[in-house]
Amino acid sequence: MSLAITEPIFWLYVVNITLVLGVILHMLYQRRSPQNLMAWLLTLILLPYIGVFLYLILGSRKFLNKHRKPTIAMHPSSSVQPQNRLARQLNNILQTNQIAGATANNQVKMYQQDHKAFKQILHEIAHAQSSIHIETYIFELDNTGQQILQALISKAKQGVEVCLLLDALGSFSLYINQKKLKPLISAGGKYGFFQPLWPSIFSGQINLRNHRKIYLFDQTTLLTGGMNLSDDYLGSPRDTLQNQRWIDLMFEIEGPITFHYQNLFNDDWQYATQEELASPKPPKTQNAPSGEIMQAVPSGPDIHGDALYESLLNSIYFAKQQIQIVTPYFIPDSSIMNALLIAIKRGVEVNLLTPETSDHLIFDLGRSSYMRELSEAGANIQLFKGNMLHSKLIIIDQQVAIIGSANFDYRSLFINHEIVNFVYSASLTQSLLIWLNKQLEQSEVYKAEHNPSKRLLENLTRIFAPIL
Repeated sequence: MSLAITEPIFWLYVVNITLVLGVILHMLYQRRSPQNLMAWLLTLILLPYIGVFLYLILGSRKFLNKHRKPTIAMHPSSSVQPQNRLARQLNNILQTNQIAGATANNQVKMYQQDHKAFKQILHEIAHAQSSIHIETYIFELDNTGQQILQALISKAKQGVEVCLLLDALGSFSLYINQKKLKPLISAGGKYGFFQPLWPSIFSGQINLRNHRKIYLFDQTTLLTGGMNLSDDYLGSPRDTLQNQRWIDLMFEIEGPITFHYQNLFNDDWQYATQEELASPKPPKTQNAPSGEIMQAVPSGPDIHGDALYESLLNSIYFAKQQIQIVTPYFIPDSSIMNALLIAIKRGVEVNLLTPETSDHLIFDLGRSSYMRELSEAGANIQLFKGNMLHSKLIIIDQQVAIIGSANFDYRSLFINHEIVNFVYSASLTQSLLIWLNKQLEQSEVYKAEHNPSKRLLENLTRIFAPIL
C-alpha cells in the first residue's frame, strides 16, 4: 500500500527535477545575472511545478524560437563624435553594440505640462500631411484617448497613412474589445497589437512587452518620452482630472535622430502586422553641426546584447562628480547597485528622486532594501510628495543625460522593448536640471525606518525583485 502511494510521488519528484534542470540550462544559455538566477532558483525550489510554469510564461528575456522578432539593424546615418570624455566613451560602446552613432542638428523642445503635451500631439496629428505612426504601451479610450482616436480617424479619412501600434498587455482593454477601433479601420487607418497575449503565453514571450513611446509625424517630427496616451498622462486643462495627472516629460524632436525612430517603428510594425512600410530617407548631411547632439538607443529582446545596460554601468563607474537619477521604479541589478555604492565611496554625489508611493505596491516593497542601503552608504534620496512621478531621467556629471521610456529597474534594462536618447549637449542637459530642481522643491528626504521586522521584509522582497 505504501509503495503504491510513494511511487507516484517519486515520479512527480523526478519529473519536477528534470523540468528544473531544463530551466536552469535555459537560464545559463541566456547569460543571466547571478541575482536573477538566484531569484528564479528559489522560485523553482519553493514552488514545485508552479515555478516552472511561471518561468515558461515570464522567464524569457530574449527571443529564442523560430518565430522571434529579428534583431534590429540600426541603419547608419551621418554621425558626429561628441566632445566630452564620457560622451565619447558611450558613443564608442554603443556603436560597438551595433547602435547607430550620435547625430547633431537635432532641434528639441521639452514639454513639462500634461495639457501642453496633449495640445502638441493633437496639433501634430492635425497638421500631418502624409503619415502618422504611433507606438505606445498604454492607449485607453477615456477622454484623452477618445480625442486622439477621433483626430486619427479624421486624418485617415483625408488619406493620411495612420498606423497605430499598441502593446497587447498595456492596452489590454482595447485588445479584448477591438471593435472600438473599427471606426479607424473604416476610415482607412490601421492598427496592430504587439505580442498578442494567447500566442505569447504558449511561446514563452508574454513577458516581453513593448514599452516604447514613438509618436512620428510625416517621418520628420517626433514626440517621445515617458507619456502614454490616457487621462493619467495627458488631457485638457479644463478636465477634472487635471490635478491628478502623473508627472512626466515629453520631447518634440526634429532632426536626423527621427530617421532611427522611423526605422525602429517600421521594424516593430512589421513584426506585429507582417506589413512592410516604406523605408525612410536618410537625413541630409550638414557641414556645420548645430542643435542638440543625441543618440537613439533602443533596448530589449530585439537588440544585440545589452547596450543600454552596459552604457549605464560604464557611466556610473566613470562618473567623477555627480549622478542624478529620476525614476518611478528603482530596482537595480546587483552590478549597478555595486557601481553606485562604489561611486559613493569614490566621493561621487549620488542623488535619487522617486515617488513617495508609486502605483505598484509590489515595486515599492521591492525597492525598499536598495534605497535603505544607498541611504546608509551616503546617497541623497528624495521622495516626491506630489502626484505619481512617472518621469525617467539620468544625468551624469552634467555631461550626459538619458531620457526616454526606460525605468531604472530590471524589467526596463533587461526585458522590455524600450527606447531612450543619450543627450550629449549642455543646453538640453541644463534644461533638464532646471526641471529636476523644481521637482525637488516638492520632495522630502528619505529616512529609513529602524524597524527589524520591516528590514527583514525588505530583504526578503529583494530576493525576488529581479523577477518582478
